[in-house]
Amino acid sequence: MKLTTLLLFINFLQISAAGFSQTGRFNLQMERATIKEALSNIESQSHYKFVYRDADIENKIVSPNLKNANIDEVLTALLAKTGSMFRVLENNLIVIAPEGVLQQKKVTGTVVDSQTGETLVGVSILIEGTNQGTVTDVNGKFSLNISNPNTVLKITYMGYMQEKVALKGQTKIDIKLIRDVKSLEEVVVVGYGTVRKSDVTGALTRVTEKTIKERPVQNAIQAIQGKAAGVDIVSNVRPGEVASVTIRGTRSISASNSPLYVIDGIILMGSINDINPNDIASMEILKDASATAIYGSRGANGVVLITTKKGTKGQLSVNYDAAMSLDNINSLTKWASAGETIDRMRTAEINGSTYKSGTTTLNYPDPTADINKFGNSDVMTIAAIRKAYEWNDPGTFASVKMRASTAAEIAAGYPAQVPVYNSANIPTTNWIDLLTRTSVTQNHLLSLSAGNENSKIYFSFGYLDNEGAQKNQNYNRYTIKLNGEITPKKWLTTGASINASMTRQEYGTINRSGSSTGANDMYGVALSQYRMAQPYDETGAMILYPGNNKSAPVWNPFIDLQNSSDETRTLNLQANAFAEVTFLPWLKYRMNFGSGYRATRAGTWQGTQSTLRRTASPQTAKDSYGTTANEQFMVENLLYVNKTFGVHTFGATLMQSAQYNRNENSNMTVSGVTNDAPKWYDLAANNSSTGPDSYGTGFVESALTSYMGRINYSLMDKYLLTATGRFDGASVLAEGHKWDFFPSFSLAWKLQQEKFLKPITWINELKLRTGYGVTGNSAVGAYSTAGPLSIYKYAFGTASAIGYQPYNMPNPSLKWEKTKQINLGVDFAVLSNRISGTVDLYQSNTYDILMTEAIPAITGYPNITANIGKMRNRGIEISITTVNVQTKDFRWTTDINWSKNKEEIVELVNGKQDMVGNNWFIGQPLQVFRTYQVAGLWQNSASDLAEIAKWAANGYTFAPGQYKPVEQGTPNYKLEDNDKVIRGTDRPKWIGGITNTFSYKNFELSAFIYARIGQSYFSSLQPGGSTGGSYVGYVRTMDINNFWSPTNTNATWPQLTSKAQVSNADVNRANFINDGSFVSVRNIALSYNFQPNILSKLNIKRLQVYTQVLNPFMFGGAVVKAGINPDDTNGWTSVNSVGDPTGGSNNNTMITRSWVFGVRVNF
Repeated sequence: MKLTTLLLFINFLQISAAGFSQTGRFNLQMERATIKEALSNIESQSHYKFVYRDADIENKIVSPNLKNANIDEVLTALLAKTGSMFRVLENNLIVIAPEGVLQQKKVTGTVVDSQTGETLVGVSILIEGTNQGTVTDVNGKFSLNISNPNTVLKITYMGYMQEKVALKGQTKIDIKLIRDVKSLEEVVVVGYGTVRKSDVTGALTRVTEKTIKERPVQNAIQAIQGKAAGVDIVSNVRPGEVASVTIRGTRSISASNSPLYVIDGIILMGSINDINPNDIASMEILKDASATAIYGSRGANGVVLITTKKGTKGQLSVNYDAAMSLDNINSLTKWASAGETIDRMRTAEINGSTYKSGTTTLNYPDPTADINKFGNSDVMTIAAIRKAYEWNDPGTFASVKMRASTAAEIAAGYPAQVPVYNSANIPTTNWIDLLTRTSVTQNHLLSLSAGNENSKIYFSFGYLDNEGAQKNQNYNRYTIKLNGEITPKKWLTTGASINASMTRQEYGTINRSGSSTGANDMYGVALSQYRMAQPYDETGAMILYPGNNKSAPVWNPFIDLQNSSDETRTLNLQANAFAEVTFLPWLKYRMNFGSGYRATRAGTWQGTQSTLRRTASPQTAKDSYGTTANEQFMVENLLYVNKTFGVHTFGATLMQSAQYNRNENSNMTVSGVTNDAPKWYDLAANNSSTGPDSYGTGFVESALTSYMGRINYSLMDKYLLTATGRFDGASVLAEGHKWDFFPSFSLAWKLQQEKFLKPITWINELKLRTGYGVTGNSAVGAYSTAGPLSIYKYAFGTASAIGYQPYNMPNPSLKWEKTKQINLGVDFAVLSNRISGTVDLYQSNTYDILMTEAIPAITGYPNITANIGKMRNRGIEISITTVNVQTKDFRWTTDINWSKNKEEIVELVNGKQDMVGNNWFIGQPLQVFRTYQVAGLWQNSASDLAEIAKWAANGYTFAPGQYKPVEQGTPNYKLEDNDKVIRGTDRPKWIGGITNTFSYKNFELSAFIYARIGQSYFSSLQPGGSTGGSYVGYVRTMDINNFWSPTNTNATWPQLTSKAQVSNADVNRANFINDGSFVSVRNIALSYNFQPNILSKLNIKRLQVYTQVLNPFMFGGAVVKAGINPDDTNGWTSVNSVGDPTGGSNNNTMITRSWVFGVRVNF
């Protein structure tokens, strides 16, 4: 047996003889026997087994004479003067080996950062000259067995200087690694290159891989909500949807306000949803013009730079990341029961004098009147209502039990005898539970990474199966990522990457109007249902109108749940390649090539039994089918210069870029489809005599060419300058205006490097920054300057003819929309970097805004796209990181970010004149809610009755218990446009987030809180049935006793009534403007990292298990208490919108909570 094998065997077992019972007794008398013979004798008397090398005991003669001796005494005698020792292991196994082998000692220690004292995880510790070693655990600790007390340990860790430590007999050492500043800071991506973090001169926020992984989400944007100051992200939890993102406010009125996404240096040619967030190594968010101007026309709204993972040097590394979540609705309100609801409906009928039994008007509960008003001919609802009453004949329900009225009831007008009634006996149908579900989401990623001195490769495969909490909503995504790099020569590096994804998104049920409003349907429809009604009758047949109230038809949602569909499939492929040639150490050339292809197919199906088509004649299906195909190509040539002359460091970047975009689309909608089974795949199978309802094809192409130059200069590593100039040419703009120049510059001063601050040792960093730049926006239709035409169908005699009509007036002067921005900032770190952060102040002015304007019909055109108006954004951003507690086993850190932005329109078409029809007002944000004010409710007082009479003279029929409108200026008792005021905006006053992370040994606990304060939310929180019509679905418990009546005059809501008494609908909508502020605990996460010494036995490098709860708590005002999620891109932009929405139209109406379980393994 070889010595090395024996050593490994001993180290693996690691069990000391002191840990086992050795109480057995032996009698051993032998004359001139070999040790091997003696050991065999012992084995025959006991259960002990020996492991040794023959060479260690060969030819050694012993004559033991031992009686009643234990095993220690026997072996000590046998091995005396042999130079060998023994060790008792598990299962009575005894190892005999030379003394130097078994006298190994355990060396333990901790590795920390020399500046911060922070423990370092995964530090490599090797015995010099061997491959024997270990790595530090999650607490920075290590242990290693050594046989030579003079062993030298070699300690290496990425980003730190290598250390060598001679033990000199020590068994416990603490090691402080010194940062390799260049290695640590050359990782910040700034666009077309990288710089040291300390040399950044613009406003930039970096989001690390750890931050992205803190929440298991379907795209990276969701992961950074509340993590980056100045970045406002309004979420959308419908499966497959991407959140709305604005950086430092809205700049453009009509053009896009979304940031530019750049992946590995190439413009993203699809959706951020196509990128698996687990493939992302880091994200840099460029916010000010000095940082974004390098992207010229596309950087006006900020830039998000995405760096994906790449292969690393070393042996093959395999990673598996899996997460499963259980998601369900977390309603923050209590809903009234069926009995409470019907009592409220009856009150509205009584107040409206429409509650009758035959021709007799009643003011007390009566089964005949209840069934007539609320049961109609729905046998299930009638049966539910009857359960509220006691019957003399329960089988026929012809005679109801009566009771004597109380004195108070008689005083209220009740007869002497009234039916015995208890609304609590009415069964309640939970429509929300029926139409939603506890959904299961799975997310898996398998990745491989390998590399050597000349090549690196990274490959991953991801799968996401995201079920929506609302039925019929699902999203599936498959992703493949391949990133390779080869250095065949020292002067040449080439590489390529592929991002591929395939998705399938089910938007959910299509409502009976035929519009695809998405996820609001199931939840909103659930809230509109009768609480006492059932979806199916006793035979299992579906009830068309639950409650059978055809005067206010609310269809059975299960009809469309089973007979309609809205689905989109997408295939996305982006391939990038580069070649980089280093001519001299300070001069290199790089060529980037990128291509992208994105194809989508959208189909909708409204079956023959759907609510829209079941009443059609003939009863046929209505289907639609649409396709889009987007192609994009980009070529970039870059030349880099980087040279240091003494205290001067000079860098320059020259770039030429060309991009081509092409889009094709087609669509068709057909009624009269006779077969439901194929859905949208057999549109020809229709009996329509007029052909398709609609159809069309389209084609758009555009191009962009750019030239850019950037200079970086550093003097004594204290004074920094960055200057950029970029020429952009866009094909979508008019001749003579296609090209423009976008300059920027920024300065930084590292104050901590100055002599007058160096004595202040507690200041680790203090850098002042300022920057100015101009960026552009050309995001308009490709043919806006040419005056596009649209198809016009008309009758020509007895035939149908097709012609073309003007769509937009040509604009030969259409030019760039531009934004000028100035930024002032400070970066700081104090107290050994225990507190660090950034503060930025900024102002941006956008002018020559691209906007479509309505023009007089006499011109022959309805609209023109022109450069009109100005916008301004001003704000402050603060980011702070603190290390609150740092001990041997415990660490507590806090990350805080807070930002405030003021957005306002400065000019419009006619200068400082408001555009009321577009809801645009000088000095206000782009999106505001403008309507009437109300001063509570009219009361039955002499003064209010006199006021009501004055309104009545002008035709307004107000009454006590209704909303009281407020006129602006001198009253004339007319509701006019100048009486409307701006009541709010969907822009928040400030947003912020705070993350606390606690680490104890191998455990980590974190909590993230997100706040969005000051925005308004447009939603009808007013319960139905109070302003006309008695039909009502769900009612919040808190509202039951909060309606006006002559005895409840301090109520919030108007009097319940079945009669419409308000003359102007906008008076009701005046009460739809609600405070949408909220504070949400976004996630609480607990993780555990297993010890490396345990995992090494299983050939596992790292194993982490974790659990999280997403959105466990939300706090807010009336919107949150009403069970509506105010973090919602709800789409309701004007109080003139048709309909009274329960909440938003994009799926966030409901509040959801998720429980997540996950594992991360590295082999």
